[in-house]
Amino acid sequence: MPTAEGLLLVAHGSRDDRAAPVAHEVAAAVARLRPGLATGAAFLELATPTPQEAVESLAAQGVTDLAVVPFLLSDAYHAQEDLPAVADLARSRGWTVRLSRVLGPDPRLVEAMAARLAEARPSGEPPFDAVVLAAAGSSSRQANDTVAEVAADLGHLLGVPARWAFASAAAPTVEEAVGDLRARGADRVGVATYLLAPGFFADRIRAAAASGGAVAVTEPLGACPQVAAIVADRASLDDRLGRPDGGKPVTGN
Repeated sequence: MPTAEGLLLVAHGSRDDRAAPVAHEVAAAVARLRPGLATGAAFLELATPTPQEAVESLAAQGVTDLAVVPFLLSDAYHAQEDLPAVADLARSRGWTVRLSRVLGPDPRLVEAMAARLAEARPSGEPPFDAVVLAAAGSSSRQANDTVAEVAADLGHLLGVPARWAFASAAAPTVEEAVGDLRARGADRVGVATYLLAPGFFADRIRAAAASGGAVAVTEPLGACPQVAAIVADRASLDDRLGRPDGGKPVTGN
């Protein structure tokens, strides 16, 4: 069987049935962007296929050179602890394995959030005069600081005041961030949902945005063109997590 290059997109997984299809849609979009690349998606928990099952499927397609791409926006616990184990799983087969960085930060994500806000603004209504970038939240200060950076970039792009907020694990809450902007004179606050897929946190952000007085809230990024392009780049560029060897491809034993 001829050997092939592959990409495995690895998401956390969710009990919400709306979440898993997004990763599969992005993997399919990357396959269209990169003809000849075998792509698949896997989930660390709560959804299938598992990483083991996905690796087996890629092996059946002749893959021996694999890029493992985290379907994550921030470099938090799962990127540091779980994704290296997935790479090692593939590497144990003797494959060449490249473990990429997470998807954010990236200017294209800021552009995608701006586009989502434009979609969320009701037809005929004036533009937002302030925005909140709302993420899930993490116990990692580094991951949360990245969200703050993306919020600042979004505000700069749109030319309006911007704040960041979290649905859990960190402050400020979405209500607090919206309330702060409203207290400073903003009348039309839009909330950008900085998540990849629908689910518990997206629903919490939507409810909190309405409670705080925001006039609109976006859908998650989903399988938008910008996300697919970033994943394709992560697969092909020397864009890997730090390793003792400096991030060079590592073969099996």
